[in-house]
Amino acid sequence: MKPKARLGRGIDAIFADTLQDDAALVVEIPASEIYPNPAQPRKTFDEQSIAELASSIKAHGLLSPIVVRKMNTKYEIIAGERRFQACKAAGIERIPAMVKDISDADAFKISLVENLQREDLNPMEEAEAFFTLKDRFRLTHQDIAAAVNKDRSTVTNSMRLVNLPVEAKTALKEGVITTGHARAILMAEGITAQVALLGRIVEGGLSVRDAERLASVKGKKRKQGKRRDPYLEDLSSRLGDRLGARVLCSWGKSRGRIVISVGSRDEMKRIVAELCRQESPL
Repeated sequence: MKPKARLGRGIDAIFADTLQDDAALVVEIPASEIYPNPAQPRKTFDEQSIAELASSIKAHGLLSPIVVRKMNTKYEIIAGERRFQACKAAGIERIPAMVKDISDADAFKISLVENLQREDLNPMEEAEAFFTLKDRFRLTHQDIAAAVNKDRSTVTNSMRLVNLPVEAKTALKEGVITTGHARAILMAEGITAQVALLGRIVEGGLSVRDAERLASVKGKKRKQGKRRDPYLEDLSSRLGDRLGARVLCSWGKSRGRIVISVGSRDEMKRIVAELCRQESPL
């Protein structure tokens, strides 16, 4: 009996009701009846990688079936578009697939997680995918970490990249700056300072360490002479992780302050919506 394919332990853990082993059988579907999901989170595929996978499929067959759902008379890909493209490049006319009956929302979630598990996403694509799982589908950082086999801190740090100015996001997607540079940019206070630091990094070819030094100069001056409060730092970190933003909790003699830094009106709108949401655990 042919073994049943699994997308991965993380996906099964999140979508246990949707992706059960006995929920679907592997069938062969004509390639002409399959089409990509328009909401596919990954927009570009490396041609060399596709060619290498096509060569492997020619030699060994498709070892892991794609996952599809029937839409009218054809089949929409839920997970496995890269394998589908490689099968077409290899000249495979009938493609092994598992047919699932699932909602639009679950199809999008599965596609996101499958990309995070199997594809070489750039850091910005990965951060945006993590953030979508949290913001749109209400998954916790720990849920996401379990699904993609990463540490929770890795997911949290990645998700902070969604707060970059648009110019820095583009630079990170295109490989002009590294993730280290991007985190240094987030250390700068305000979008104007962040964009200015990006310009200095690109024009001067600054190292990550140099960028961090520039970003932290003012912060160090402000903090000189102030005592650290581990409790307030922990609160700031936890709330910052939950909101995906820079947060500073402070306390004076008789009252305190929570400051949330935002880089755009859209980000402010998102954070207000998050704060107004009920039963939203840290």
